[in-house]
Amino acid sequence: MNGDIAEQPLARALLRHLAVTRGENDPLGSFARTVINGEATLRAAADFPWHSEALATAAAKAQEEQQQMTPEERASYERAAEDLRAAPELQPGQDQQ
Repeated sequence: MNGDIAEQPLARALLRHLAVTRGENDPLGSFARTVINGEATLRAAADFPWHSEALATAAAKAQEEQQQMTPEERASYERAAEDLRAAPELQPGQDQQ
């Protein structure tokens, strides 16, 4: 690893998940595929306005939702994050199990 957060297991899992579940014209899917395919670093991809606006919107929505969650719901999301981390690497276009 080179210290890049995009190389961390959970970040890679999230990028893979976005890459395979988001459509071609979705800015978050585009962001993930750009990083995974090595077309840009995480920072460079996030600097692209289409990506950064979508990331900011998603982060604000996630923060609002998290503030309304019960401790049990938060624990459920933590378990889901662990499942993502452990998931086999899928490539864009592959079906999820």
